[in-house]
Parts: sequence; C-alpha cells; structure tokens
Amino acid sequence: MTEDDLRQLIDDEIEESLTVEYKAAGALARTNEKKSEVTKDVSAMANSAGGRIIYGIQEHSAAQHRHKPQQITPIDSASYSKEWLEQVIAQIQPRIENLRIIPVRLASGDSHVAYVVDIPMSNTAHQATDRKYLIGLRTGSGQFTVVNP
Repeated sequence: MTEDDLRQLIDDEIEESLTVEYKAAGALARTNEKKSEVTKDVSAMANSAGGRIIYGIQEHSAAQHRHKPQQITPIDSASYSKEWLEQVIAQIQPRIENLRIIPVRLASGDSHVAYVVDIPMSNTAHQATDRKYLIGLRTGSGQFTVVNP
C-alpha cells in the first residue's frame, strides 16, 4: 500500500463498510480512552468479518458524504510508532493472529505516515481492554457500531 493507493480511495470515494473503516490521525493518542477505542474497533472487526482500519484518513463530516474518505491526516511516527500501535492492539485478548500493521510513508513530512491495519476474521472471540466481547455492525444509516452481543 502506498500514499497513491490512499489518495485513490479518496478520489474514488470508497465508502466505509463492514470491512473498511477510516480513522483520522487524532484517533491515536496516549490517553486511556483513545487506546481503549483502538482495542474496541480492532477486536470488533476481528469478531465480525475482519477487514481493514486505516488510521490517517479522515472521513467526511458533511451528511451527503458521510462514511466517505475526505483527506489524509498524517500521523507523526516519531510520536506514534508502529511498535506503539502494536503494543496497544496487543492488549486485546486473546491475541489476534496474523494481524498486520502496514506503515504508509507520506510525502508531507519525514516522519508522516498512515497506518493500515489488516485484521483477519477470527474464529474465536476477542476482548478489548474493557474485557467485553464486541462485534462491529453497520447500521441502516451506515454507521459502524461496536456492540456487545
């Protein structure tokens, strides 16, 4: 995956789905709340159909373009490294096998990246840091919702 591939998602207006989710750079932060959200999103996707979360792409806020990517929001890899994201995701129990984090270098700065997290569909239930089993669903409005079945 390259920056051009990310830009193509935006240009083609590839909408979020059960297996594709966009998260702006601000979704990664060192607060317990943000780290918990990462584990909830990743575990819910693994407990559902699997898929891909792209950290570093902001979705549109305008109602007519909801769930479509709007722009790349660079992540500073000096502050939020691949290893840091791996450690956050490693808090999910049991560990998600074959999960991959792909850093995509961005031309906007030497340490700018987006992270593509490829999450396989699991055959076991995974718990986020809050110790709940969660699954991800798309509601009728298209909103990706994490639920406790």
